[in-house]
Amino acid sequence: MNARLFLGLSALAFAGAVSAQTVPAEQWVGTPISAVGHFSRAEVAADMTASRATFASAPAEYRVGPADPTTGATSRAEVAADTQLWMRSGMSQVANRDGFDPTGAEFRHQMAAYQRMRNGPEFTAEVQRAQNTRSIGMARFDRGSSAE
Repeated sequence: MNARLFLGLSALAFAGAVSAQTVPAEQWVGTPISAVGHFSRAEVAADMTASRATFASAPAEYRVGPADPTTGATSRAEVAADTQLWMRSGMSQVANRDGFDPTGAEFRHQMAAYQRMRNGPEFTAEVQRAQNTRSIGMARFDRGSSAE
């Protein structure tokens, strides 16, 4: 019985193997993509520039996501002032811990202090200080370079 079953299964497997056909790759995945494109580098760059210009001029309701940031929207003095207020409020110590918890009371307290200073007169004073420091440093640099 076992011998007949074995022979029957073997014959069935052999018949299946003989009738199996190989299928070309094109039938599975389509025709291969040519490695060489028909556009030159200059044509691709021109098309990209044109599409960028078209995208930039699209009305806001057709765009997705936040607006593009304006280059140079924040001055160097404002960035320096913001950094100083971040450190002065204690956020630099709270936010860089291993056990950082953005829902914790300490984080909320420090964030409130930072936002109060950032939106208050401290920010304006810090910007003025940063601008004065930069102008004094540039004046020293100019005097030092002209003395040579």
